[in-house]
Amino acid sequence: MTAVGRRRRRILLILYVILLVPSTIVRHSISQPILPKRMRAVSLPEVNKNRATAVRIKLAFADTDAGSASMPVVLVHGSPGSSHIFGELTAMLSGQFRVIVPDLPGFGASTHTLPDYSFRAHARYIIELLDALHIAKAQFVGFSMGGGVVLSIADIAPERVASIVMLSAIGVQEQELLGNYYANHLLHGLQLGGLWLLREGVPHFGVLDDAELNVEYARNFYDSDQRPLRSVLRNFPGPMLIIHGTRDPLVPIAAANEHHLLVPQSELRILDDNHFMVFQRPFVLIQPLQEFLERIKQSAHPVN
Repeated sequence: MTAVGRRRRRILLILYVILLVPSTIVRHSISQPILPKRMRAVSLPEVNKNRATAVRIKLAFADTDAGSASMPVVLVHGSPGSSHIFGELTAMLSGQFRVIVPDLPGFGASTHTLPDYSFRAHARYIIELLDALHIAKAQFVGFSMGGGVVLSIADIAPERVASIVMLSAIGVQEQELLGNYYANHLLHGLQLGGLWLLREGVPHFGVLDDAELNVEYARNFYDSDQRPLRSVLRNFPGPMLIIHGTRDPLVPIAAANEHHLLVPQSELRILDDNHFMVFQRPFVLIQPLQEFLERIKQSAHPVN
């Protein structure tokens, strides 16, 4: 390499460092996300590998009828995402049900820095939220990765689950990406490494931290293990509604069919739609959702 080339490389390296250092300082000086007016927050014990630690985290959530004693419906978003994807659906359901919509830790207005981003850790956070709100039992709607969360709740604390709605939801490992845990784990690890290098190695002054496909999203998939979900589904004894689209590019319709076979008492509703109908066309979901949730609500609190 010529002297001119070496000098150019040194100049570029110096410029890179000059940009990276203040970018890192700015990123780490940015405070936690601001809590939207419609939401509340609770302080919960941090979860790491199925155990609560002494550290506290913030979990943000919306509650459409905080004073109600009726059994609520808990809407659990996927990854990436936050409670905002349920905006229209929450409004449609709130006239009939108490609806609780959390931002899972790592997303939205909740704490983003965590030791464990798995859907099993998220399940424990939801159980802690129910404890904080003095709620004994709820109906759960899990969208996409949220399906892993609600199934994990049913596995950890079955007495807290009145019903489950699997909405374009993941479940059995065999229908996820390559169908093999180790192959998928490698892909998720490569994705996580790439996003981490992009976040930490590129001067961006916090812009990339707000991207949907970020490190927290990648950690969610990398830290999660779908292999136990087949057994959870097979052993689930309660009511379940499975809603899936025929044109889902992310979770194949074969997954919904397999979940229905594993939970023989479940109801299967196949719609001519895609993975994102929950926020693109929520009106197609409202009738089957309301009918199912109301039936479970009435069976839990029969009218004399």
